[in-house]
Amino acid sequence: MEDVHPQLAAPPGNGDRPRLVVVGAGDMSLPLVLLGRTLGFHMIVVDPRADLATRERFPDADELRVGDASEIVAELPLLASTAVVLTIHDQEVEVPVLRAVLASDAGYVGMLGSRKRGRGVLDQLREQGVAPERLARVQVPVGLDIGAQSAAEIALSVLAQIVAARSGRPGTALAERAP
Repeated sequence: MEDVHPQLAAPPGNGDRPRLVVVGAGDMSLPLVLLGRTLGFHMIVVDPRADLATRERFPDADELRVGDASEIVAELPLLASTAVVLTIHDQEVEVPVLRAVLASDAGYVGMLGSRKRGRGVLDQLREQGVAPERLARVQVPVGLDIGAQSAAEIALSVLAQIVAARSGRPGTALAERAP
């Protein structure tokens, strides 16, 4: 059974949209931002590469932040209603970003990558003193097991997991759910 994150609730009655912070402006992030915006998330794209994090590539992003990703993420209000997904494949970015995110109240933390690669990143964080209960918050590989292959399908599986987490649901098939 998938971990459920009931703390990833909608923000308290102030009308704000839940935030989805996407760290990485590569091609995988394009459908993630588009679909996230469609689902009502306030979309923030963070990347150190100015040539990728552009308004032309991400017209659906509410915010584009270019610079040191860990510093940018550390400055964002990462509340229980915030989901953070790392799509960038660079441990020099991932490790400090995850360290900052795991020190916050972010309600959902996911990282694109294989189990083996994820273990390597989490091992580095463990060696740096990040507590095991914090490391357990990272969903890697990110998303629900729907057989996703394309970037759009992966984005769908990631957002499905985030929606399930916000609802306190495990993400199982409705036909398998008890009446």
